[in-house]
Amino acid sequence: MVNKKSLGSLRYFQIRVSHAQAKHLPGYAITNFFNSVEMIAGTGKVGSVPSCILKVEYDGTELPILDEELTGSLLIDRILEEKEGFAYLKVRTPGPIQMIVAREQDCWVVPPTYLSKKNGLFMTIQGTPKGLKKVKDNLQLLIPEKIEMRISKMIIGDLIAAPKLPERRHLVITTAVEKGYYDTPRKCTQKDIADVLGIKQGTVAEHLQYAESVIINSWADQVSKS
Repeated sequence: MVNKKSLGSLRYFQIRVSHAQAKHLPGYAITNFFNSVEMIAGTGKVGSVPSCILKVEYDGTELPILDEELTGSLLIDRILEEKEGFAYLKVRTPGPIQMIVAREQDCWVVPPTYLSKKNGLFMTIQGTPKGLKKVKDNLQLLIPEKIEMRISKMIIGDLIAAPKLPERRHLVITTAVEKGYYDTPRKCTQKDIADVLGIKQGTVAEHLQYAESVIINSWADQVSKS
């Protein structure tokens, strides 16, 4: 967690990495399977590896089966929703760029962040000035070729606002995260969460499903208006 004293000085910077600059990185192969990959929301870490919800777009009617030897920077934990041509996924992202950010306590990846065949990688990283400088320096070591970086002025809050949940549902989702429900492998069940809160398992399931739906729909609404 970022130190509360530093919240007033949050900044962000954005990087753009072309396919030519990223040929030596494992994430390069992801576009062999997906036309585009877009981050909707971060969901913390699984161990030391960052996790998030992604929207992926692809040709055909079914989600492609990834070759993890080629795409080791994107590990699918859950398919949240699958439609013809696109899907929402809960994933881990252990790629070298993502891990550089994850190792810094006071930085994190936020939307807009996406990868596409046409435009390469565009990533937004938010954090304290000190944390962002460390990330920037380490990225320049990983990708020696000149990459496009733009550092912002001071900002307050996230680039895309996190959706607000009713108090009870917020408590359920917070408890689930704290108890490791979203870890891989999971460290608790819905029944465990229900026992802690003194409610029915079915109520827990409803709250968790609602929270995931709110995140996806909030993201889609805000992006459409941006």
